[in-house]
Amino acid sequence: MILTAIIFALCAAPATALPRVMSLNLCADPYLMAFADKAQIVALTPLSRDASLSAYAAQAQDFPVSDGQIEAIIALKPELIIVSSWSDPMRNALIERLGFRLLMLDAAQNFAAAREEILTLGTAIGRAAQARAYLDKLDAALAALPKLTTAPKLLPLQRRNLTVGQGHILDDIMSRAGVINLGRAAQADGQNAMRRVSLESALAAQADFILLNETDDMPDSRGMEFITHPALKTAYPAAQRVHINNNLLVCAGASTPRAVAALINQLSSTAANQASNQVGEPSASSQ
Repeated sequence: MILTAIIFALCAAPATALPRVMSLNLCADPYLMAFADKAQIVALTPLSRDASLSAYAAQAQDFPVSDGQIEAIIALKPELIIVSSWSDPMRNALIERLGFRLLMLDAAQNFAAAREEILTLGTAIGRAAQARAYLDKLDAALAALPKLTTAPKLLPLQRRNLTVGQGHILDDIMSRAGVINLGRAAQADGQNAMRRVSLESALAAQADFILLNETDDMPDSRGMEFITHPALKTAYPAAQRVHINNNLLVCAGASTPRAVAALINQLSSTAANQASNQVGEPSASSQ
């Protein structure tokens, strides 16, 4: 009788409890929403609900958020806090002195780095199998994307006369979409992924398209003078401009398939429109 009771108790006992997790890292928020047990999520970052910064803002409405202040951390009592390499090191040190365990994840600039972070996070929160399944879905989504028939030359341009080369999230997206990044052209070995480009150089690049993460209808500022310059508009009219939303460029990983798909779809649509226009134009022999 006693033995039966012991066996019953062991069978009824819950599995090892999952750690209660708090995110102070915007890049980790979509991962937690995707493969953590919802009950173990103490809080996401407030920015997770900001659609201008997160492509998963709608989903984040169903999860608690916290400003991450020390008082809130003490009150919520998380067993694991996810921070980033951009987090204030003094604050991180204080959090650790208070007895909380930290996991640092970077804002991955390429999908390969993001893959490692996904698996690391899954292990840390006791959801390794679910993290692997989630990663398989991302891989499948990328593999299922259509291929471009040509490799157009794109020049990524941002406010304040900036372009981007190898090592930047946009370069990874462009590479996975099968396009040529002209921003790499003048990038010296070891040079920062972002560099300034003159208006003259942008005009002389002879890109098939310029790639923007802001549109002309966004609030203007001194930093936007480059993007809205009349000469740039003449050289690259609307038909030669493609856009990727800023909320897909915060970090690689969850948003990578969406970003690559957005770029491929725009380029494919533009190519189809150009082909249609050419078919509709009368040939020289018929004139």
